[in-house]
Amino acid sequence: MSHVTGPTMSPSVPGSDARAAYTPAGLGRGVVPLRPLQAGEILDGAVTAMRAHPGVMLGLSALVVTVGQAVAIPLDYLYLRFLAGLVNDNTTLGSGTGLNDLAMLRPGILINALIVSLLVGLLTAAVARAALGRPVTLAQVWASTRPRLLRLFGLSLLIFVALFGLLILGMVPGLLLAAAGSPAAALVLLLGIGAAAVLAVNRWVAWSLAAAALVLEEQPVRRALKRSSTLVKGGWWRVVGVSLLALLVSEMIAVVLSVVQEVVVGSNLSPVADNGDGTFSGHHVSLLYVFLGALFSAAIQSVVSPFAASVMALQYVDRRMRREGLDIQLAMNARHQRESSAAGGGPAPGNGPAA
Repeated sequence: MSHVTGPTMSPSVPGSDARAAYTPAGLGRGVVPLRPLQAGEILDGAVTAMRAHPGVMLGLSALVVTVGQAVAIPLDYLYLRFLAGLVNDNTTLGSGTGLNDLAMLRPGILINALIVSLLVGLLTAAVARAALGRPVTLAQVWASTRPRLLRLFGLSLLIFVALFGLLILGMVPGLLLAAAGSPAAALVLLLGIGAAAVLAVNRWVAWSLAAAALVLEEQPVRRALKRSSTLVKGGWWRVVGVSLLALLVSEMIAVVLSVVQEVVVGSNLSPVADNGDGTFSGHHVSLLYVFLGALFSAAIQSVVSPFAASVMALQYVDRRMRREGLDIQLAMNARHQRESSAAGGGPAPGNGPAA
């Protein structure tokens, strides 16, 4: 998105006087006020966007999640059957619990993480229009994101692989020392995981607005990552704070649905069962239970993902208003449109609201 400068001030240097002088009266009433946002306004705006446009927000999310689960179901089934097949007479309580822990890393969980990242980009266009009070339809969202869908998928995959790779690299020194029988292996492993986690969180926050930059500014993948880092710079703690609040709200919703999932599916997705007499057995993991688990997972993601995506999109808008005076740009664009319409001409080139 290009910057539009006014005759008396630069919109890239926001100030209170400019915001008082230029109000975006030419724009529709959006889900958030067009000024730097408070954390509560971002969260409230995300919920308002979902309530105002449930067909687009929840419908698109459900569609993408369903496609992802269609891929995850057979992979989860084969993975859980493989873990169940590892149970033998030498399986102890510790190793049996370890196999059940490995079940938590089934392919479907990893695919869900990738889907959430992808949905942030897909729903960004919808939230941006909702923030400006523009009509939001599935056709408009698809038209905005379809040309950039391949790049968006590549961006989501790149971020996922990079963050996951950092965690793996942090474990390597400790694992090598453990294989060599070093007594310092546990300490090195703990420090490595801790350092990798800190770095991964830092990069996750720095890149959290990359999908919005890619979709709304038509940036390529590499420049979208750099653009996100630039927008987050100077507001890292604010971005991570709002993101953690959104994560807390999302987890509260997910926990409620997960309790229902546990009641219905139970431990049937656990590949190892304790027989109660010191022996263990591998479950015959039923495809039906894998399907039910995927169904509940899809329901959880279909509700949680639009909220997370909306928060990220609104944080992008907030960071642009704080760093670049986006609210002033939009107000001036609206004023130019009104003046052009009053003069009998169409909108001046480059003066249309372009968020």
